[in-house]
Amino acid sequence: MIPGRLRAALRRRERVVPVVPASRRRRWERAAPDDWAAALHLYYLRHRDEYQPAYFAKFRAYPYPRNRLARAWRWYVSDVLVQAARLARINGRAVRAAAGVPVRRQLWEMLRLAVSLPSMPENYYKFELYRPANRARADQFLHRHETKGGLYLMLAGGADLEAVAPVNDKPAFAARAQAAALPVVPTLARLAPGGQVEQFAPLPAADLFVKLAAGKGGRGAQKWRYLADQDRYHRLGDGAEVARDQFLSWLAAHTPDASLIVQPNLVNHPDLADLALDAVATCRIITILDESGVPEPVIAIFRMPATRGAIVDNLHRGGVAAPVDITTGMLGPASGYATEGVVTRHRHHPVSGAQIDGRKLPLWEQVRQLACQAHTAFQPRVLVGWDIGIGPDGPVLIEGNEQPGVDGLQRLHNQPLGSHRFGQLLAHHLRARFG
Repeated sequence: MIPGRLRAALRRRERVVPVVPASRRRRWERAAPDDWAAALHLYYLRHRDEYQPAYFAKFRAYPYPRNRLARAWRWYVSDVLVQAARLARINGRAVRAAAGVPVRRQLWEMLRLAVSLPSMPENYYKFELYRPANRARADQFLHRHETKGGLYLMLAGGADLEAVAPVNDKPAFAARAQAAALPVVPTLARLAPGGQVEQFAPLPAADLFVKLAAGKGGRGAQKWRYLADQDRYHRLGDGAEVARDQFLSWLAAHTPDASLIVQPNLVNHPDLADLALDAVATCRIITILDESGVPEPVIAIFRMPATRGAIVDNLHRGGVAAPVDITTGMLGPASGYATEGVVTRHRHHPVSGAQIDGRKLPLWEQVRQLACQAHTAFQPRVLVGWDIGIGPDGPVLIEGNEQPGVDGLQRLHNQPLGSHRFGQLLAHHLRARFG
């Protein structure tokens, strides 16, 4: 039996500090002038000790390792050796059957890429690096530890962007969007820990959506159905019912330690009914200021629930997502986020059977325009990931994300972002700021 302290040291980590071989650094330095991915890897490496401690501080389970011994132990042993062995045990047989790669070779390739690139072992399966075509461009993929732990923070340049262009404070976000005349989901009320309630508008005689004020991935979400004949709300899942005029006080009393926001529940465009099931399906579209400072849509995905009764479409909650052609709005095959077994591409919805691959999203040009208009209203932010719902009357802005994830984008598009317009613009802005 593994002692608790050792078990904690060996567990999978969301935040990592890879050990970069000197040979890899020299390769990046040679390639950086003409290679966006190499330039971005290098920016992260050179500045991570300045920016990454703040990223680690948000997750208090373990501190940022500063000395070489701590970094070497965590990376080579905990993050690479242990995790590679675990992932090979979980995925090895399925990948061998699908791609013809022996399990021992998978383990060797995973270890080699993790140490030499360096890349988290899970990326071997997430980005299908067991396939020769993908492995040949492995160095072009961007990594979560680089973007969230460094590059996004470097874009801000130390400025308090939340103070001038709020995206994390949901009521402030909605207020700024409304001031810019953007169609946005309003925040009806906010509940703080301790039972404090701040109400911004009357609760409607319509369905409600409740979520954590700082939640991600759909965690803690609640959908309340409005019962018109009783003027009550009914919570899906456990059947709780509350009168409309008592709803906020009841919610505060039953979730006293949570920070929640209450919003109207959106309705999908009718053309999306067979994909959205019981949830609101959303687009994630990334805009980045181009070389002239104008917002440009660069990459997008469309998220859908994959189980009946699901109230969110997030990949972390078992949903699937499809890549979207940024110009036409055409969908490609969908995939989930799980890294167990081989990547499954769904040409049709796994529940409804509706066509996904080759299907064009309704009102796509309006979605693009809304994302660009929103970015204009939220400057001086350089990069934002927008969540947009497509309703019967047009697209609706749901929220903005200052640090959109890159793993799902690369997996779904089967495209490394380091060699994509995303990487080109990111490198452009960092060069302008850091030289």
